[in-house]
Amino acid sequence: MKAILLASAALVSITAAAPAIHASAKWVPESDTIAVGKPIRSVIVMTVDEGWHTYWTNPGEGGLPLSIKAELPEGWTLGEIQYPAPIRFMTGELPGFGYEGEIHFPITLTPSAGAEGKIPPLTATLSWLTCDDSTCLPGKAELTPAKPDSDLVSDAYAEIPSPIPGAKLTASVSGDSVDIVLTLPEGSKIDPVAGEVFPATRNIIDPAAKPVFVKSGASWKFSAPKSEYLEGKIEALTLILVSPDKKAWELSTVK
Repeated sequence: MKAILLASAALVSITAAAPAIHASAKWVPESDTIAVGKPIRSVIVMTVDEGWHTYWTNPGEGGLPLSIKAELPEGWTLGEIQYPAPIRFMTGELPGFGYEGEIHFPITLTPSAGAEGKIPPLTATLSWLTCDDSTCLPGKAELTPAKPDSDLVSDAYAEIPSPIPGAKLTASVSGDSVDIVLTLPEGSKIDPVAGEVFPATRNIIDPAAKPVFVKSGASWKFSAPKSEYLEGKIEALTLILVSPDKKAWELSTVK
């Protein structure tokens, strides 16, 4: 209940906030030329002011992830925002996941069938929430594709957490805890014990928890406090495992 009240107070602060946004953004495509039948990779480059942060797809307690709405030619589509691995922070008493400084968010455009030539005029509105230790403010930017930068786009896509072929993740509820078991394919060089774990799926693991894998026979395990919003069994769960050198992997349960 305390978390609910604090989150409500934060939202009141948002609606009453001054029009400061504490971040800027630009939309960078890999190329300005359409290759017939191929999607166009692009990146939202967002820069957050020092002392402020914005949010991951699972924002934790009280935050909000990015959202984007585009005006596109008929037959064109814009994919979902993809998120690099986050960091942990506190907004007042609320634990959260997100980003500071400059962040690269890949997003893929799919042209209409048969489209060719140069990319036509496109417009997208990016909306976000930035917070410091005591205040949260909404912001938005009207974006059009900037000068192409293939190296920046390639690097950004490489930073997105990737699945581990052959890995198996299971999650179950035991009382007030969530029990996780990870099995990696034979010969894997990944060390889950050294990694930092983030729950990409909301409302399953308490955002204040900092779970650490422990080796257990041929598998790795941890138990973490469950979210106060979790009811019943876990239908699906995705975790992000980040190594000390910032390589990130996506671990998901399979139904």
